[in-house]
Amino acid sequence: MASNSASATTPAPELTVESAVEQAKRAFALQKYEQAVELYGSALEILTAKAGEDAPETADLYFSYGKALLENAIAQNGVLGKDQPEAAAEEEAAKGPHRPILSFSGDGDDDPTIDLLNAPADDDEDDDEEGEQEGGDEDGDPEDDFNAAWEVLELAKEIYKKQLEDDEDEEVQLKLADTFIALGDVSLETEKFDQAIGDYQSGLDLKVKLLPTSSRQIAEAHYKLSMVLDLTSGRLADAIGHVEKALESVEHRLAELRSGLDGQIVPAPAAAEEKKVDVKGKGKQVARLVRDDLVQNMSKAQIESELKELGGLKDDLVLKIEEMRTLPAEGAEGSAPELAAKALEAELNGGSAGAVNPTIVNDLSSMVKKKKKAPAADATAGKRKADDEAAAGSNEKKARIDEEMQE
Repeated sequence: MASNSASATTPAPELTVESAVEQAKRAFALQKYEQAVELYGSALEILTAKAGEDAPETADLYFSYGKALLENAIAQNGVLGKDQPEAAAEEEAAKGPHRPILSFSGDGDDDPTIDLLNAPADDDEDDDEEGEQEGGDEDGDPEDDFNAAWEVLELAKEIYKKQLEDDEDEEVQLKLADTFIALGDVSLETEKFDQAIGDYQSGLDLKVKLLPTSSRQIAEAHYKLSMVLDLTSGRLADAIGHVEKALESVEHRLAELRSGLDGQIVPAPAAAEEKKVDVKGKGKQVARLVRDDLVQNMSKAQIESELKELGGLKDDLVLKIEEMRTLPAEGAEGSAPELAAKALEAELNGGSAGAVNPTIVNDLSSMVKKKKKAPAADATAGKRKADDEAAAGSNEKKARIDEEMQE
């Protein structure tokens, strides 16, 4: 009893930035985004109190916090159908109207399920938090959730940019690229397509410069940009071009995997190098950052598994390109809203054939009037002819009388 009393009065360990971030990562991995938002927010509050709101070390935390806010906004808004059971969430996550229908990311860096099994107290806390949040969701505005994600990610972007003013660190550049992509995700979800195009393009430009062509991040960035271009009037050709680039990236990765399976992969130190031509036309080897698993470090089973996965992804991309190429030519048929408006107009005017008939009747009336004028002209001519004949007869009679008198 004494030990139970002592344990009951033991204070909970003080929350630190490190412990809050670790718990937030676990929650995020299990798609418990509301809990992740709270934990990242707590960590950020502690860190900014010590270092300041725009300190360089806050950028990564702002980024993680912004991503959690975005995913929570999506889940609350129901845009992507993220409210299904966790077992099917990963499989169904891409079925929303705007998100990619394809998954370009490989396995995660770590397995969150093992860590979460060591935190049994989270379930009770989650139940309490979910009850509180269910009562507060009615008063929340999904648009405000997306705006919060946007503002936090903008802070991360500005801090990364400031760091790059002094040092062109490639890791920071890649983090900035990820932030641009996340901002593009926010704009895509809120249907601000022009802004999404700009952010996705900025992120893609940095990734192309930093990562090898075979990187899945390159493929994903091209595909996301293709989606928003596909939703923008007049940009279908550009959208197709970026899907083709995504396919090219996947094919490069497949080639690497096949070479590794055949034992022909290049040594590890040179694996992340690509030949690049500088402005003077001289070829040089440029080291690239690597975010995908190095093939030479993968087992045969891992290579075969990724080959199968990417083979399916390649087929999906090929099908996507074919579908986009069969879409009606832009400008000929118009956009989807324009086509719908035309269909509605045709339906409303379908039984109004009489709208054409009045014109025909008017024309016929004018023709009838012309025909009425013709008899009137004939009557006048007949009258004139009768008068002439009468005058001629009178003159003839007068001539005969004059002739008789002379005799």
